[in-house]
Amino acid sequence: MSWMGTLLGGGVGFMLGGPIGAVLGVVLANRMGQAGGSALGQVEQKQSVFFTATFAMLGQLSKADGRVSESEIALVEQVMRDNLRLDAKARSLAVDIFNQAKDAPAEFMDYAQQFHSAFRRQPQMLVMLLELLTLLAFADGELHPEEDRLLSEAAALFGCQSDYARLKLKHSGSGDVPLEVHFKTLGCAPDASMSEVKRAYRRLAMKHHPDRVQADGLPPELLEAAEARFKEIQNAYDIVERHLKQSGTL
Repeated sequence: MSWMGTLLGGGVGFMLGGPIGAVLGVVLANRMGQAGGSALGQVEQKQSVFFTATFAMLGQLSKADGRVSESEIALVEQVMRDNLRLDAKARSLAVDIFNQAKDAPAEFMDYAQQFHSAFRRQPQMLVMLLELLTLLAFADGELHPEEDRLLSEAAALFGCQSDYARLKLKHSGSGDVPLEVHFKTLGCAPDASMSEVKRAYRRLAMKHHPDRVQADGLPPELLEAAEARFKEIQNAYDIVERHLKQSGTL
């Protein structure tokens, strides 16, 4: 049984602690009137942390401009359905976490700190969370300055500042992504050789393969995001390879 099936089936001894555990505990207690049960396994605990942190931090982001409107909530649900392709059960839990976290005493960076502690040795997972939060922050077509401030702080904590700069360009809808961003996606300098690009691509493709990130703690409900990230890496490699062929530097 998946982490979500265990939780929603009554096995709620997730034992996460911290602000993430507090939010998830209240949500589950409200749903089922209890918050105890059999413990989750190590991977299931990480999946619980990832899923809860994503929508708890989104709840905090949603009030960054001072209020959370019904239209913003409807837009978040649309992104969950159409972009992340969450099923009805996952969307329902995500909305409950979102609503609980936006009014909880914990702050955005409290959740970020706990997430970083859980995934600090898996930088690809830190980038994945930042990707999801940036996608959702841009859902209304713009990035509010306070949202940008919070995401910048999380990116600094995660050591992902260059990734965040790349993600803002990607999601801003400002036109074609510059070639240098594709180099950054691969973690390469613009003057990298083809052999360096190939090595970087193979390393990233292995780390970000959907099967790998699920084993590292990505909830299966967010597999669509993992597949999109994997395709982005492949697309960046194809574009950079084509550029190097055309420039005669292969």
